[in-house]
Amino acid sequence: MKTRDVFSWSIFPVTVAVVLLGGVWAIDAGHAPSLVAGIGTFASLVLVVTLERLLPYRKEWNQSQGDLQADLLYLPSYFGINALVQPVVAAGIVLGGAMISNALGMGLWPSEWPLLAQFLLACVVVEFFDYWPHRLLHEVPFLWRFHAIHHNPKRLYWLNATRAHFGEVVFRGIFNAVPLALAGASAEILALVGLANSLLGLFQHANINFKMGPLTWIFSVGEMHRWHHSLKISEANHNYGSNFLFWDVVFGTRFRDATKSGPERLGIEDDAIPASWWAQLREPFKEHKNN
Repeated sequence: MKTRDVFSWSIFPVTVAVVLLGGVWAIDAGHAPSLVAGIGTFASLVLVVTLERLLPYRKEWNQSQGDLQADLLYLPSYFGINALVQPVVAAGIVLGGAMISNALGMGLWPSEWPLLAQFLLACVVVEFFDYWPHRLLHEVPFLWRFHAIHHNPKRLYWLNATRAHFGEVVFRGIFNAVPLALAGASAEILALVGLANSLLGLFQHANINFKMGPLTWIFSVGEMHRWHHSLKISEANHNYGSNFLFWDVVFGTRFRDATKSGPERLGIEDDAIPASWWAQLREPFKEHKNN
């Protein structure tokens, strides 16, 4: 096997092991969760951006297709909306969590478990509460207006990870964050979940030619997420998992054509979404004849 092939097969599992398991170890060793998550996210971003140049899945995807300006604006707006929503959500979580704990006379979260076991459980819980909102964004016409912005590009690269209308950010953010925190998960667990979201979100959309093999049953990244962005609805309405495919397997929505590394074309059929960021923000609120 050539060196390039070895690299293609190893880069993803090695990175996941180093960043996520390393994050568990660092937090368990007493390092500040926010610092660990921040360093891990920054290192992941640098690695993914570098690999897109060294090992691209499609070289032409490294060139702007009229989408770069909007994507650069979505990056700060994505984190900005989260920053505005989180304090409101956190206040409700504190109140709701206290009420649940008082009613039960105990906390729901197994805080006595080892940190790694808690993290794995958190991944399963968070994925369940993101799978259904994501699926609804595809199946409910009004919600699809917001999510269509994310599926509009004809290429996939790292900036697609934050290309989301603020309506979608709020909708999904509330659903996948509240249940975990209401159960009483610690700041350490929330930081590790945030790190996983950053790392896997980058690899999910990355223009990197990496191989997954049996990991296509676990992670919703690389070729598995390319199918989700297929121009063909019969292929795109699958693989709803944000980071993992646990619930796609359970609910029968996992899709992979093993004869190909991804769909022939990406995007939306008969796409009329404008190119500018500001126009895209207004798009879901326009009158739609079919809805």
